[in-house]
Amino acid sequence: MDGKEFSRLRSIKGMKWTKYPSDILPAFVADMDFEPPEEVSEVIEEMVRLRDFGYRFVDIDRLIPAWVNWQKTQHGLEVPEGYCKIFTSSIHALEALMVLHTQPDDGVVLFSPVYHPFATAIEQAGRRLVDVPLRESDWTIDMDRFRDSIDEKTRVVLFCQPHNPTGHVFSKAEIHDFAEIADEKDLLVISDEIWSDLILGNKSHLPLADYGTGLRERTVTIGSASKTFNLAGARCSVAHVGHLPTIEKIDLFPEHFLGQPSSFGAAATVAAWTYGKPWLEETKEKLRLNRSYVYDKFKSSDVRMHKPEATYLAWLDFSQTEIFENPAKHLLKEAKVALEPGSKFGAQSGSFARLNFATETEILEEIIERILKAI
Repeated sequence: MDGKEFSRLRSIKGMKWTKYPSDILPAFVADMDFEPPEEVSEVIEEMVRLRDFGYRFVDIDRLIPAWVNWQKTQHGLEVPEGYCKIFTSSIHALEALMVLHTQPDDGVVLFSPVYHPFATAIEQAGRRLVDVPLRESDWTIDMDRFRDSIDEKTRVVLFCQPHNPTGHVFSKAEIHDFAEIADEKDLLVISDEIWSDLILGNKSHLPLADYGTGLRERTVTIGSASKTFNLAGARCSVAHVGHLPTIEKIDLFPEHFLGQPSSFGAAATVAAWTYGKPWLEETKEKLRLNRSYVYDKFKSSDVRMHKPEATYLAWLDFSQTEIFENPAKHLLKEAKVALEPGSKFGAQSGSFARLNFATETEILEEIIERILKAI
């Protein structure tokens, strides 16, 4: 590949390119290898040039309006600014709102396999994890199992739409059935929708809060520019809190109790939501090509995968290979490729590994070639 670009990636100080020795190709953590939009770089560079490091609240004040407008134009979701709150990250929002609505030993539902900090947050908060595994045939929710798992002390369900790590986009029919159960069991729904801009298939993103009044009034929708524009380090998130009792609980706390993003993170995020659409469309086309490449290469192998409808993650099933026991560990040693172990996402996923395909073509080709040789 282009030597200059590879040198840039190797010089990056983020975890993706520094965790492992230089002979390892990283495809584990969900950071893209693409540079963010130029407008994002320009606003940060201007702050540095002007030494603008003081009490700069102008971009923090613009965060909620920028996100509300982005949601309306991108996904048709209209939410009132007065019901939105700012957090320092999507996980910060999820943890804070889950804890506000529960007591120790209350049940919190998640649909596994799922982004592993969800389970960690539940356990560290002293809440009871209620695991409802998705159907491996198509990664849909087993609604009967979901309903039967809920007892009188189950208070919250953590949703991920689109879904990480499977790339599944929940359909209108699925959301309809899910909404009926959430309403019947009086659950607060915390919906992590930070992958919503990265739909790669023919479906559209369906915000849970846009399904109907019953679901909107019990749903928290979490948004961020982190995955869409490769800005995880910005540490910035906005959430629409449709559940009035939760808004009232938040408002009982002092103004700074839930923290605040930095001026740099807010400026980068506002720039991305304001000017980033052309960059996003170009990037999604790259991701579609990479997705097809990965799917086609594994289709004729013993590695199985569903073609992800969204995200830039391939959820790989190695159960039919000789490395079915902890494949990520084997591939790290034998193929010099770092994938995210499936067991992190659910106890049933030990034969899986997650591959990040948001990288340059030549790097991706080498990653896949190494994996295929190793199996």
